Amino acid sequence: MNINTNISALIASNAYSTATTAYAKASERISTQLQVNSAKDDPAGLGIANSFAAKIASYAKAVDNINAGISALTIADSALSSIQTYLSSMKTLATSSASAATSSTTRTSNQTTFNTYMTALDAVANTAYYNGTSLLNGDTPTLTIQTGINAGDTATLSFGSVLSSALGTGNPLALTSLGASTTALASGDLVINGYTVGASLSTDDTYSYTSNSGSAIAKVAAINRISGTSNVAAVVGTTDVAGSSMTSAGTGSAGTITINGVAISITLATTSDYATNRAAVVTAINLYSSQTGVTAVDNNSISQGVSLTASDGRNITVAFDGTNLTAAKTGVGAVGTYAGTYTLRSLDQTDIVISSNVGGTLANADLARGTYSSNVAQFSTKYRGGSTSAPTALSAGDLVLNAYSVGAALTSYDTASDTTATSSTKAASGIAMAAAINQVASTSGVYASVNSNIVVGTGFVAGAVSSVYLNGVTIAASLSTSSTIADVVTLLNTYTGRTGVTATNNGSGVTLTASDGRNISIGTNTGTGAAIGISGMSASATSAAGAETYLATVKLYSDSAFTVAGGTNGNTYFSTIGFREGTYGGVSSDTKVSGLDISTKTGGTNALTTLADAIDMVSAYQAIVGAQMNVMDYQSTYVSDMSTASSTAYGNIMDYNLAAETTNLAKAQLKENGAMAMLAQANASQDMVSYLLKQYIV
Repeated sequence: MNINTNISALIASNAYSTATTAYAKASERISTQLQVNSAKDDPAGLGIANSFAAKIASYAKAVDNINAGISALTIADSALSSIQTYLSSMKTLATSSASAATSSTTRTSNQTTFNTYMTALDAVANTAYYNGTSLLNGDTPTLTIQTGINAGDTATLSFGSVLSSALGTGNPLALTSLGASTTALASGDLVINGYTVGASLSTDDTYSYTSNSGSAIAKVAAINRISGTSNVAAVVGTTDVAGSSMTSAGTGSAGTITINGVAISITLATTSDYATNRAAVVTAINLYSSQTGVTAVDNNSISQGVSLTASDGRNITVAFDGTNLTAAKTGVGAVGTYAGTYTLRSLDQTDIVISSNVGGTLANADLARGTYSSNVAQFSTKYRGGSTSAPTALSAGDLVLNAYSVGAALTSYDTASDTTATSSTKAASGIAMAAAINQVASTSGVYASVNSNIVVGTGFVAGAVSSVYLNGVTIAASLSTSSTIADVVTLLNTYTGRTGVTATNNGSGVTLTASDGRNISIGTNTGTGAAIGISGMSASATSAAGAETYLATVKLYSDSAFTVAGGTNGNTYFSTIGFREGTYGGVSSDTKVSGLDISTKTGGTNALTTLADAIDMVSAYQAIVGAQMNVMDYQSTYVSDMSTASSTAYGNIMDYNLAAETTNLAKAQLKENGAMAMLAQANASQDMVSYLLKQYIV
């Protein structure tokens, strides 16, 4: 027998402690109904369970997001149904007006009611609100819904404009190119929504007489080759050549004007009867339209002369014999080749972002850098580049929009541009031009905004520069042959608060940006632009006064296609300040509901087709909304199923097993009782030994 160490008691004590721990664990699990109550219960399992718990919470929020998206779609669906009702009623009125049996009084009444319905239709489109913005007037082309728990688990809901100005016959309103450049696109000249457009090819244009690769036809083909990724489609527009001012009479002898390679003989009177001579020119040119693809229009104006149009967008090449026929004698545009326009339309109603790669020439695309809203008639003026000479400003008589003359751009319109440089004037700035256009916007229906002024420099070559002249500020520089583009950027950005210009490193040079559209005047003490990352800068820009100035382009926009033409001053300055004659934002044959007049039988008849097309457009939008609602329903079911699966997985790790734990509890309790009894017995045995020792040891 062991006296000093009670082995049996120790064994019983340990068994009791183990049973007590097991009893406590089983009791805890039964109480909390959880298998894992702390990290020590299942370290790996707890981490996995926490991941599932986060997923379950995120899935619940994803379902909320989906339901919010469905709510937005429901609002759009309800509004579209109301608009269909209005269009049906308007078509009924047009049907009435189209009948010869309808009286003029009834047609007048029909027009009044028609206008009331149109106002109500636009009100519905403008007030189909979700989160404070309308879904159906073009303000919210898309909503991106987070439909899952991971980055990229999104659904994009698309909405179109159903304003009366957007519904009707023809394509949706669009961004139109200027139609000024006949230079072919090189890969990288144009980037749409982040996707590079490849080179335009001469083989894509079988209509133009010359410069085929630089035509609107070839450029459209190049753009459409990536429309599957850019989500932007291009459509060829028309080629318009503005007329020249007539300042010379004819010679009385036959002369030759050559259009698209076709020689046309015309004899003009020696008198100053310009109207007779214009008529003779128009008649002669139109006799050869089937060969040239070009038609002539008499503008009935000495200053506007004769306009030429190629409706298929082919280039128009003009030449004269130079003696008997000239631009001044015929009123036709000057010698040269003219490109057509093209329009860009967003296939998913989202914004169109226009840019170019570093080193690319965006001017070859006849577009201006920027972001353009979908379903808006718009274009930007031609980029005028840099100059050290005084610029030409918009004057009264230079520009006509939708037959409304635009007044002069005034110095007072621009409070931002610096005029230290001779080449910078406030009146010539994009800011002043936009303000002048907006003075008549309420009547012309055409509005303007100045684009950010962006100068993309390339060809950086480190060199010594001690002074940089930027918007009238002389910046002390210590640039040397060891300087970097980053050094130039840091230097220029130190003065952003004074110049209004931000510099960035584009990898090849420095990009200067004036986000408010103010003029940017730049120069260096050496006239070396490459040393500051703008290799194309004029070498004569060697002082603040002699700095080279870049003017911002101006975006013109409207809720319907609009016309641009020169005014009483002729087309010389009109072209110089960045405009081209033509119809922008769509084609002249497009007819929208907002332009309908059913107060006459003819108007009622014409309206029937437009209203039918409008009803089809809204039906198409309804189909899109319905399909999107179905997709969101499917996604909701999927996310709910994934949430259920995650909950099941979480439960498999965390939830307790009632049968097993009650068994463990009973087992632990029995072990506890047994261990306690054996502990008592072991202690009693030890006491017996002590008693016997006392009895026999005297």
